[in-house]
Amino acid sequence: MGLTDGTLLHDSSDVEVRVEPVVLFSIVDHYSRRNEGQRFVIGTLLGTEEGGVVTICSSFAVPHDEVEGSLALATERHATMLSLQQRVLPKQVVVGWYSTGEQINENTLLINNFYGQNVERPVHLLLDLGLGDSRMSTKAYVASGLTLGSTQLGTAFREIKLSIVNGESDRVGIDNLLKMSTGASGAAAAASGTELDSVESTVKKLLRNLEDVVSYVDKVKNGSQTAEPEVVRLLQQLVAAAPRLPTESFEKMFNTQVQDMLTIVYLANLTRTQLALAEKLQAVALTSAGS
Repeated sequence: MGLTDGTLLHDSSDVEVRVEPVVLFSIVDHYSRRNEGQRFVIGTLLGTEEGGVVTICSSFAVPHDEVEGSLALATERHATMLSLQQRVLPKQVVVGWYSTGEQINENTLLINNFYGQNVERPVHLLLDLGLGDSRMSTKAYVASGLTLGSTQLGTAFREIKLSIVNGESDRVGIDNLLKMSTGASGAAAAASGTELDSVESTVKKLLRNLEDVVSYVDKVKNGSQTAEPEVVRLLQQLVAAAPRLPTESFEKMFNTQVQDMLTIVYLANLTRTQLALAEKLQAVALTSAGS
């Protein structure tokens, strides 16, 4: 039963959506890695629903093509990813889909109908990345039919309550980090401060050297100082060794490296938390068996 007939499990005013932070992080990462020329990205939301409360726990990207104003989803990729996700997280089901953008557009109903083939009330999560004048924001919608008597007039998307919550793994990770920071020795904190001071000192020294080079070049240009052949050769070698990249390409490469680093850090912290939980569960099981 699709959403275009106006049938919902609950009225839209009774629906509440809760999103875990990792989902938003995944959407932003998906957008940063989109294909050139794509205006927005699309993906599937996984989670649970109970009593009108939809909890979104994870997501995965679904590629799409935009050709001459039409949109085509990679449905086979969606089915493959869903099968793999449910092998790992069998309790999580498809609860809706996400996209990036400032507002609902002409493609929203088309995509929602695709997810409505298997989900009676798919939730649409719209993430505005704040690329224009607005700030970054997240909104959630469900579709409801507009009817006059028995006549179907159309479909409207109604905004529903949305909140961002921490999942169990996030809470455990934060608690462990707080304990580690509380129990950290003053020597470790001092070492961290020493490293930051060293980085700051290095950057300041580099800036001073660059200022000296610029000053030297300016003096040679205006004739107040004679150019030294050895210094000129070193500067030519320096300029030749520097990569010639457009500003946009450099920024994109830098941002990609930062995203990769953040992903590795997050996965490392998540793995550490899961190992800690496994050790505690094993200890509890051994204690119970011994008693």
